[in-house]
Amino acid sequence: MLRTLALVSSLLPLLAPSLALAQMEARTVSGTKKVVNDGPGDQMDPHVSGALVAYTSEVRGTSEIRYHDLVTDSDVAIPNNGAFDFVSDVSGDTVVFTRVGASSAIYTFSVGTDGPPVELAPEEGSSRRSAVIGGRTVAWQDFGFTGNTLQPEIAAYDLNTGTLRRLTNDALQDRSPAVAPDGKTVVWAKCDAQGLGCDIWEARWNGTDFTTDALTGTEGEESQPDTNGEVVVYASTRTVDGVTDRDIYWKPVGGGAEQRLALPGTDANPSISGSLVAFERKAPGKSDFDIVLYDLKTQTLYQLTSGTENESLNDLSMSADGTVRVVWTAPANGDFNVHAFTFKLELPCRPIEEVDRLPIDVCVAPLDWPLLTTLELTRTTGASNGSEQAFAGSGVGVICVENGFNGTPATSGWVWLNGHEKVTPDQFNPDVTLIAKGMVMATDGNNTLTSLISGKPGSAFRVRVYGMPPVCEAASGTVSAMTFDADGAVRGEGPIHSGCSAGGGSLALVGLMLTAVWLMGPRRVLVVARRKELRRGGRAL
Repeated sequence: MLRTLALVSSLLPLLAPSLALAQMEARTVSGTKKVVNDGPGDQMDPHVSGALVAYTSEVRGTSEIRYHDLVTDSDVAIPNNGAFDFVSDVSGDTVVFTRVGASSAIYTFSVGTDGPPVELAPEEGSSRRSAVIGGRTVAWQDFGFTGNTLQPEIAAYDLNTGTLRRLTNDALQDRSPAVAPDGKTVVWAKCDAQGLGCDIWEARWNGTDFTTDALTGTEGEESQPDTNGEVVVYASTRTVDGVTDRDIYWKPVGGGAEQRLALPGTDANPSISGSLVAFERKAPGKSDFDIVLYDLKTQTLYQLTSGTENESLNDLSMSADGTVRVVWTAPANGDFNVHAFTFKLELPCRPIEEVDRLPIDVCVAPLDWPLLTTLELTRTTGASNGSEQAFAGSGVGVICVENGFNGTPATSGWVWLNGHEKVTPDQFNPDVTLIAKGMVMATDGNNTLTSLISGKPGSAFRVRVYGMPPVCEAASGTVSAMTFDADGAVRGEGPIHSGCSAGGGSLALVGLMLTAVWLMGPRRVLVVARRKELRRGGRAL
């Protein structure tokens, strides 16, 4: 039976339990698993784009690049005339790889044509490796700029214009490049001369050239980045709450709030396509790595393999129709073989009675409620500190304010969603560590989260926004009488509840009101309290 109040604001006192943001069980997924190549020798390091897989095949001292069609099962070698080819990548029907002969060079090959592989930006005595491709951009490690094997740089090549660009120029080690599918973002790891102190860097196309920036700092030891053009995923080894662990992290391209998939065990080598991240996971109690998937959109964890052998060197491709193809390397009988798994991503949905939860419950244990965005504020001196974050999402959601996150509890602050006041200064209190508020997002999916903090320097809070997971069936019953004022204040038959009451309301009925309720009038970008604060010298947002 659905609970009656559709929107509730709850305050959690200091004795609240710690937040469990990633305590989840992995789901199984149905699909088709096949062996791409288990022939003689080692078949390894596969990469996939759509149904096309490119991988390295080493047999009796030779090495070649092969490509395999997961639909037709055709498997063909790229001719190399006795050269040593290895470490490939694929985008669409274009394969890139390293060829070692008189030099170490980068080649490209178009599948479906009769033409031979073509060297990119030929240079006598070149020393290049680790080629990757996204769209029409190819990136690689280039040792020829410095001539020092301990100082590789990152280069990017435009297949359309034939332009070669040097993206890095320093005495550090630049390695593990990856390119977004549209070719407009290149990411890599930058380490010191000993290969330590690694951070993630990015280069973004500005219309005429690439601009480079650091994406991470001294938070931990980062490596193995990949990007879908919207977010950058990477592995990082850090000590959190006295425990050293290796987890998967991600940030928006261009910078922003960092997210962590805090699973027990060791997680490494993430690959991303669409909203899915594939990575290698050694769970507690296991001696080998398995392949798992995590959906950034739905916060769903999927278990793909669970054997006793190490599965590694994964990659994945998610098509527009939801078809997902994951490839990896696994040992067998002393050799390495390439495997693939294909399935159709179906959004996990649950009956409304199971999804319907109090905002305070979502904030304490999100479970399968997807995290849409986060925003952190720390009070300094002078004018109030403000921040604004755009994010995508529609339907019903929850705003969670962690008061005192990375600081002392704030005594004054505001949170707005799309210009509508959601959290007010009277809700902040030194004894309150969590404020939970239900809300409805914009019907067009484009939202803006805005916040201000005032009060004592050193105070801080973090805002998390969650969306309701997919619902399998529509709720039934009477539409709630709750409405929105134009400035976002909530009105109902009863008062807005505060405290940590076990009663009160759920969010399910709000879902029936999205069209009729969302914005009874035009959006008001600034509410009265915000205007007053800004008049007193608050930072313009």
